[in-house]
Amino acid sequence: MDSYRIVVADSSEGSRKLICKLLNKKGYKTYQATDGAGAIRISRSIFPELVIMDTNLWGINAYEAARIIEEDKLSTVIFATSNPTSAFYEKLKNMNIFAYVVKPIYPEQLYQMVEFSIMNASKIHLLSKKIEKLENTLESRKKIDRAKGLLMKALKITEDEAYKLLRKKSMDDCVSMNVIAEKIIKKYR
Repeated sequence: MDSYRIVVADSSEGSRKLICKLLNKKGYKTYQATDGAGAIRISRSIFPELVIMDTNLWGINAYEAARIIEEDKLSTVIFATSNPTSAFYEKLKNMNIFAYVVKPIYPEQLYQMVEFSIMNASKIHLLSKKIEKLENTLESRKKIDRAKGLLMKALKITEDEAYKLLRKKSMDDCVSMNVIAEKIIKKYR
């Protein structure tokens, strides 16, 4: 737990210091921001595991700052609010994790929400990586199939022969079949 970095973005010095003090007691390393731009700047430099952001930040709108942090994959954001309205819940639907902390802050609630958020953000991150890998694999497969089709047509060979030709060229050139498929697609386009 002590390696987790958390940015606490809150325009209220008292609230910000209280949250940081509570998190430091649990071994989290905390960073403080007084406005949305500061939260983004710190997140870009340290890539924290979590950002806790007050909904009434100075400067850039808290929801806009949170959107930038999550879209740029800098971290996951949870909000701290004293007044969760239906509009607030609508905003949460666009976040990575549907979670928030209610003010006034109660230590046990804060700890549970932080642990829950970090654990779920980690799972989401792993799943995102798997999806990205699967998408890349699928894209490579499509290129290879297209290259096979072009070779079959140009050289009047079977699909199996086209595949073997791609694989041999890949091994001879010490590059992936995807790279060879791209070259063939460019050549026979």
